[in-house]
Amino acid sequence: MSLLTINNAACKGCGICVQACPVSIIAMSNNKTPFVSAEKEKRCVLCGHCESICPDSALKHNYLPEMTPIRREKLKEVTSENIAEYFRSRRSIRAFLPKKVDKEVLEEVIDIVRYAPTGVNRQMNRWVVVSDPQTIRQLGEGVISWMKTMIQANPELANRLNFVGLVTAFERGNDVICRNAPHLIIGYTETAYSTGAKDNTIAASHLELLLPAFGLGGCWAGYLMVALQYSPDLKKVIGLDDSYTVHSALMVGYPKYRYFKTPQRKEAQVNWM
Repeated sequence: MSLLTINNAACKGCGICVQACPVSIIAMSNNKTPFVSAEKEKRCVLCGHCESICPDSALKHNYLPEMTPIRREKLKEVTSENIAEYFRSRRSIRAFLPKKVDKEVLEEVIDIVRYAPTGVNRQMNRWVVVSDPQTIRQLGEGVISWMKTMIQANPELANRLNFVGLVTAFERGNDVICRNAPHLIIGYTETAYSTGAKDNTIAASHLELLLPAFGLGGCWAGYLMVALQYSPDLKKVIGLDDSYTVHSALMVGYPKYRYFKTPQRKEAQVNWM
């Protein structure tokens, strides 16, 4: 089966698919029909740009599932003004209501995040969603255990990151690791995948920005993320071994409080060239 099927009756020979292909494997025949030679087909990254961008629906990528048409009427609601306000109003949420998020809602969030960009369209991101309170507590305790080890093994680092203060606070009942969040979403890839950290960080950032649209809030669980990267025992708690590397960890739930003002941020530092 060839890579592309062209509806010759619909194709106008505009060549937009040729220009859109990120790996430049599509060419135009003498009769203005797009094609991919047999020797170039293996270079296809299955991004779907060629089919997605065709204004006449004249091109079908034979190795991709049926595509859903973009609903332009929905995009009219997205303006530079309201999306800028949405971005600026985003807050890192560290106080959550004691209420679980329905599994279907979390599934929808993660389903949308599938569309975050990945290097060469590899789509290697994977997720662990932790909703069991005992497991969340176990992870928090595991981070504290790792911190105690680091206080002895690397006191300079431990001092810089205030590990002693964090351990003391946790043992006094203040969950400074997972913030009593009802859910954790942990992102990882295969360790052998060289751009996993970049891909998963992009996807997790998309996820965190998406949460308020569902009435949810989130915050990066930095201590948990780092401990999962360096502690094999802690990684086993979420069912991972050394063939996988954790790149992100977010606390997720319904925000306990609302915010009413936007704090100022430093001016963007840009070199215009």
